[in-house]
Amino acid sequence: MQTIVQCMGVTDHGRAVTGRAETEEKRRDLVVELDRTLEFITKWGSDNLVEFNAKNTQVCAFTTKKTPFSLVASLSGTTLVIQSQIAVLGIDVRSDRNPRDYIEAVINTVSRKLGVLNKVRRFFTPQQLLLLYNTQVRSCVKYCSHLWDGSAKYLMEALDRLQRRAIRIIGDVEVTNTLEPLRLRREIAALSVFYRLYHGECSEELFSLIPASPFLHRSTRTGSRCHRLTVTSIPSRTKKFGNSFLCRTAKKWQHSLPAHVFPSSYNLGAFKRGVKRHLADWHGEGDLCSSF
Repeated sequence: MQTIVQCMGVTDHGRAVTGRAETEEKRRDLVVELDRTLEFITKWGSDNLVEFNAKNTQVCAFTTKKTPFSLVASLSGTTLVIQSQIAVLGIDVRSDRNPRDYIEAVINTVSRKLGVLNKVRRFFTPQQLLLLYNTQVRSCVKYCSHLWDGSAKYLMEALDRLQRRAIRIIGDVEVTNTLEPLRLRREIAALSVFYRLYHGECSEELFSLIPASPFLHRSTRTGSRCHRLTVTSIPSRTKKFGNSFLCRTAKKWQHSLPAHVFPSSYNLGAFKRGVKRHLADWHGEGDLCSSF
């Protein structure tokens, strides 16, 4: 069982807390709530003859504060040790929510795979090399890209260089001209996830994070520029919070998408195709025609 203690060091919408005393108070309240939840889980397990192993339970305090998170929770009388990072669905998430280590690990993995592909390329045709790249290499780069797309520019550029290296290895422009830039794929992936969240194709907890649609008169300049699925922008006072998935994607959703990319009813495939055509034209990549 994995237990994640969330202490972001900020309140709603990235507003910084007033001081250390308020931070410590929020942390104490968080640990009290967590202890109460773990006690309920333990009781449920006891009633249903299920035993949870406290030694295998991971706890990570997500915070951008420099002061250490010294408070600890307990499960079945065992004190849970706070970890500096936690593995969630194949991604190592650091306590400061900086995905740099994960992206660098992906870059190293992809670089090694491209090295192997380069050594064996004389045994394959360009079409086969492209298939190997898409299935064995590029899939690593696309995994959960919507979560770390707002990372440092030098990391994103390093990923883009890897694809340019793969194009040189394949060595056939006619084969690689339909290969979409990774930046375009990341933007489509983020907007597609946001589209699902907007329409409630997720848990109630995630759906509640989507900001409500503002009421705008069509006679106003702002209202005339908005599409029917407009959402309220999420205010942010910190760069880290502003680069997070919801803030970053809500801004693109609001200002970068025209009304015609939204189907009349929920249709994820049609939305992806519309967003792809729009962003490809916007980035000057209208000739790309590979399918999803």
